[in-house]
Amino acid sequence: MLRLIAALFAIAGLARDGSVETVPRHLHTRIWRVLRPAEAAFRRLLVTLAAMMEDGPIVRRASVRVFPAGIALGNGDSVPSFALFDQRKPLNPFGIFRGKRGNPRIWSPGMEYPVFEVVTEPSPDDPLNAMPLCRRLQALRNALEDLPKQARRLKRWEAKRALARGESGKFIRPMRPGRPPGHRSRQTHAVDAVLSHCHEMALYAMEVARSADWEAGSPFTGSVTRPP
Repeated sequence: MLRLIAALFAIAGLARDGSVETVPRHLHTRIWRVLRPAEAAFRRLLVTLAAMMEDGPIVRRASVRVFPAGIALGNGDSVPSFALFDQRKPLNPFGIFRGKRGNPRIWSPGMEYPVFEVVTEPSPDDPLNAMPLCRRLQALRNALEDLPKQARRLKRWEAKRALARGESGKFIRPMRPGRPPGHRSRQTHAVDAVLSHCHEMALYAMEVARSADWEAGSPFTGSVTRPP
């Protein structure tokens, strides 16, 4: 996993704590196709590790945070945090709506004929904003460097959401139902196999934890402590 992230940093031309404002479209697409399944694979590693940890009380984080040198705060350059939960799919039974393609027609009173705007086709060399991509790369790299800390952070978030579930209605499981984000049936990159193995491992760890909770919740042993 660390080698994949290092390769993505090299493709984008980034230093360890650096960032770029724009990247060509073809590089943006190339990085995104690897970054999205890499994030999902790492998230499932956290689920596996968190499932093996014992439940404990929710501990508030200290108010004093330590940031790496050279990071400015308050202007969008703060230390990014890794997203612990999968992005849920939109609840739309008709799928994602896509508008009709074609040149828009503009007309207003006083014009003899409508004006057609010419829509140019995107070029592989078009510059795209790379700041969100750089922040996600940095967040994933920082999380990889301290896996147990991120697993404990996930446990805290799960416990907090379980307590507030009756009021907020939010999901408490970090993995969304179905296929993980970035899943590809035809594995065309090494990260696809990593994601497949991590997903199976996380499902197995959750099933083992659920079986242990069921045994702990029997009338002979005690009550269930893990949220449903």
